[in-house]
Amino acid sequence: MKNKYLFGFLYSIVLTVTPFISLILLTNKTIILLVLIACGISQIIVHFFYFLDFNLYLKYKWYLISLLFTLIIITILITGSIWIMYHMCKNLLI
Repeated sequence: MKNKYLFGFLYSIVLTVTPFISLILLTNKTIILLVLIACGISQIIVHFFYFLDFNLYLKYKWYLISLLFTLIIITILITGSIWIMYHMCKNLLI
């Protein structure tokens, strides 16, 4: 059990340090952005599986349903906020 948390912690450290190293060493902004996005998504997955004990068994289907509902609400909030800020900026000429 402790090995699971240790591996999760080590993966988290690697996924945290990697974007900083890519910012220092790389010059192409597209590659840096892709590294940041990949590390961020990987970090979320590592936290779900190693620290929150998330699994895809049928026995825990309500956890999956509540996670999907949460992700849908967060997506609606983020896209709505970006949409509102974009249109405010466009209409107010800021």
